[in-house]
Amino acid sequence: MKENIVLQADHLVKTFGTGHTEVRAVDDVSLTLKKGELVLVMGPSGSGKTTMLSMLGGLLRPTSGRVLIGGTEITALGESQLPRIRARSVGFIFQAFNLLDALTVEENILFPSRLIRGNFRQASERAAQLIERLGLGHRRKALPRTLSGGEKQRVAIARALINAPPLILADEPTGNLDSVSGQEVMMILHDIARDEGRSIVLVTHDPRVEDVADRILWLEDGALRDRKTELHSWVRDPVCGMRVDEWTAEITTTYEGLRYVFCAQRCLERFEKEPLRYLHDASGTMASNGNTGEQ
Repeated sequence: MKENIVLQADHLVKTFGTGHTEVRAVDDVSLTLKKGELVLVMGPSGSGKTTMLSMLGGLLRPTSGRVLIGGTEITALGESQLPRIRARSVGFIFQAFNLLDALTVEENILFPSRLIRGNFRQASERAAQLIERLGLGHRRKALPRTLSGGEKQRVAIARALINAPPLILADEPTGNLDSVSGQEVMMILHDIARDEGRSIVLVTHDPRVEDVADRILWLEDGALRDRKTELHSWVRDPVCGMRVDEWTAEITTTYEGLRYVFCAQRCLERFEKEPLRYLHDASGTMASNGNTGEQ
């Protein structure tokens, strides 16, 4: 039903440059997001994920296509109209937190509410609720430089929620966090989608996030596809033996016609120095020749 549709993107294209230097960063992407849905977008670096997210939130205009949030076509609005729409309808969460160093936790959370006239009293009450819900009560008056990475990201989440937007856009929200803090942040976002009915588009390289997503989309070379029914393609790093998903692997090399994937740059460098040693030691290792690896 249309009333359950929070976000609709139709045939989004974004190109940079012209002529022989033209790069199509996003290539005919369409996406519909329902109320309370958490959609995960994955893909290699440079695949267009952040560009797509910026267009969905009205931070970047598409070369062609349209974006509707709550039935309003934001791609048809003038530049002077977009800030108010973003303030009311979209909450942004960034990998680098983007907190204001001179403001306290509470002041950072309240900052977006100042963009909506007459909203400050209501926002103050909501900020108090969010601070308690996210376990920041004892840090209310603290400055960002005194916070841990997990605390900073919880502040960023509260700031994104302060105006109660229907849509949350998160760009690598666990990228600067340790595993425990990253998992905590993901469960917070999952609960927000479930309990408050907010819709979330989350861009990440982190495969651990898959467990809390309603849908997983794969973006590569600017094109999007649904991975909901697809199997992972697991292979093992020939150096350390760690299991790596080919879909999300970014560190790869080809040796004698076979493709090998690695969990880290260090493993790739070791392999390149002595490939035969590691292929002999890891006799059970599966390389990719275009077929699915270990399931």
